[in-house]
Parts: sequence; structure tokens; C-alpha cells
Amino acid sequence: CGGSAPVHPGLITALQELRDKIGAPLIVSSGFRCKTFNAAINGAENSQHMHGMAADLLIPNGWTPERLAELAETVPLFHGGGIGIYPTWVHVDVRKDRARWRR
Repeated sequence: CGGSAPVHPGLITALQELRDKIGAPLIVSSGFRCKTFNAAINGAENSQHMHGMAADLLIPNGWTPERLAELAETVPLFHGGGIGIYPTWVHVDVRKDRARWRR
């Protein structure tokens, strides 16, 4: 899609808080997505990624998706937002309504 996109400041704050808790860098495999790209990868129709409110995080070495999700639960903005567990990554977002899922 090109260009840049706004990222919700709360997402940046929550990601930094999670990084501080882990004590190591986080690798974001997917952040903002334009509508075209989101559709091309079969993303959710109203994905939080399209609003700059979500990130998919690769699992750090020595961690499991479940352990990373449990730690994300301790970050207030993620606790009240979305956390999705996948085989090789964890989705986190700062939506207003709490949501949890596993794929």
C-alpha cells in the first residue's frame, strides 16, 4: 500500500511494557495493515491491525505462545484488549473490549 500509517500510542506503550517484562527485544511480524494487504492475507474484516492498534509478536527463544500470552495479560492495555494465541506468534491489541482466542 505504501506510505506510513498512524499507530495507536497505547499500543507502543503496551509493547514497551511487555518488552521490559521479558527483558529482551520483541519481534513484530505484523503491525499496521492497509485494507488491501489485510484482505490479501485473509485478515479479519475489521482487523485491529488496520486501525494501528495491533501487533503480532514472534515467540522469543525459550518461550511458548502460552507463556508470552500469560505475560501479556499482566500489561493493563493488553489485559483489557485482545490477545490471540497462535502456534508461532501471539497477537496483542489495545481494543476497548476484551477478547481472547486460540488458533
